[in-house]
Amino acid sequence: MPEEWVQDGTGSFHNYLPHGCEICRQGASLVLFVTGVCARGCFYCPLSLERRGRDIIFANERIVSSQEDILEEARAIDALGTGITGGEPLLRLDLVLDTIHMLKRNLGNEHHIHLYTGIIPEEGVLSRLRDAGLDELRMHPDLEREDARLAEALKSAMDLGIEAGVEIPAIAPAPWIAEAVRSAGAFLNINELEFSETNAYMLRARGFRADPESCAAIGSESIARSFMHYGIKLHYCSSIFKDSVQLRERLKRRAERVRRVFDIVSDDGTLLTGVILAPDPQAAIRVLKDLGVPESMYELSDNEIEIAAWILEEIADEVRHMGSPHIVERYPTADRMVVERIPL
Repeated sequence: MPEEWVQDGTGSFHNYLPHGCEICRQGASLVLFVTGVCARGCFYCPLSLERRGRDIIFANERIVSSQEDILEEARAIDALGTGITGGEPLLRLDLVLDTIHMLKRNLGNEHHIHLYTGIIPEEGVLSRLRDAGLDELRMHPDLEREDARLAEALKSAMDLGIEAGVEIPAIAPAPWIAEAVRSAGAFLNINELEFSETNAYMLRARGFRADPESCAAIGSESIARSFMHYGIKLHYCSSIFKDSVQLRERLKRRAERVRRVFDIVSDDGTLLTGVILAPDPQAAIRVLKDLGVPESMYELSDNEIEIAAWILEEIADEVRHMGSPHIVERYPTADRMVVERIPL
């Protein structure tokens, strides 16, 4: 049993990291949301209104309409693994099995796949998941009702060669979960409890309070530390880590692979690009040619000319008469969401 505890500056700590978490820390895990449908209705569920209850698929922030969309997103971040989540993925078991097969077939057996589920799966389901190629299973039992099947399911999964564990939010001490994990030799992941627009009312009604500087629930770390004395493989993941490390590293990986020659990748993984809002784009392009701007340094998009930011800063005065020059900061995601516009 590991004894050495590692803590980082975000408040996360662990004495053991499942391989899926190791990949997430590199920003190299594709988050595959296979459905928003779930029968549980947990009061702390943070799912957005866009996803909750909807039978919809997302690969990271991208809406999926085909398996090729999943592969394109995986390749866009050079994914080393995939985390399948929901909703409740096992309500779409055939889809999950087909997707695992597809990922392994196209990205190789070394592509690591882990799955979250709120259902305690029977051995037949575990066997099908193993045969499809699942590497790691994370169960999310009902925190308000003990279930003796948990330890048995963890053991069954591990006997089949699937690394298995439990993943829960830091709601309250749960000795029965710790004991199930200990008896099976599994791992326990605890996530900092987070407020969202869909769970805030219920969390406040139950006495939880949000940190004024974040969406995290006050006291989560203390609850996680209460599990340390059980002698189990334990990992506590803070909300700051998810935002400042995991998400940023994933954005940086994607940005480096999707950037054009004239895009700048920021330290946060966003893309910086110059933009000229031109009523007459063709006239603007003629001006750029007269100024000697290489054609590889700009691109026409609708009524905008996207151009290297450093070049636009130099020629802003020369192009101001034909359109508004500014620098745009975007996420490198499929929707290219704008973070900030800076006029020049």
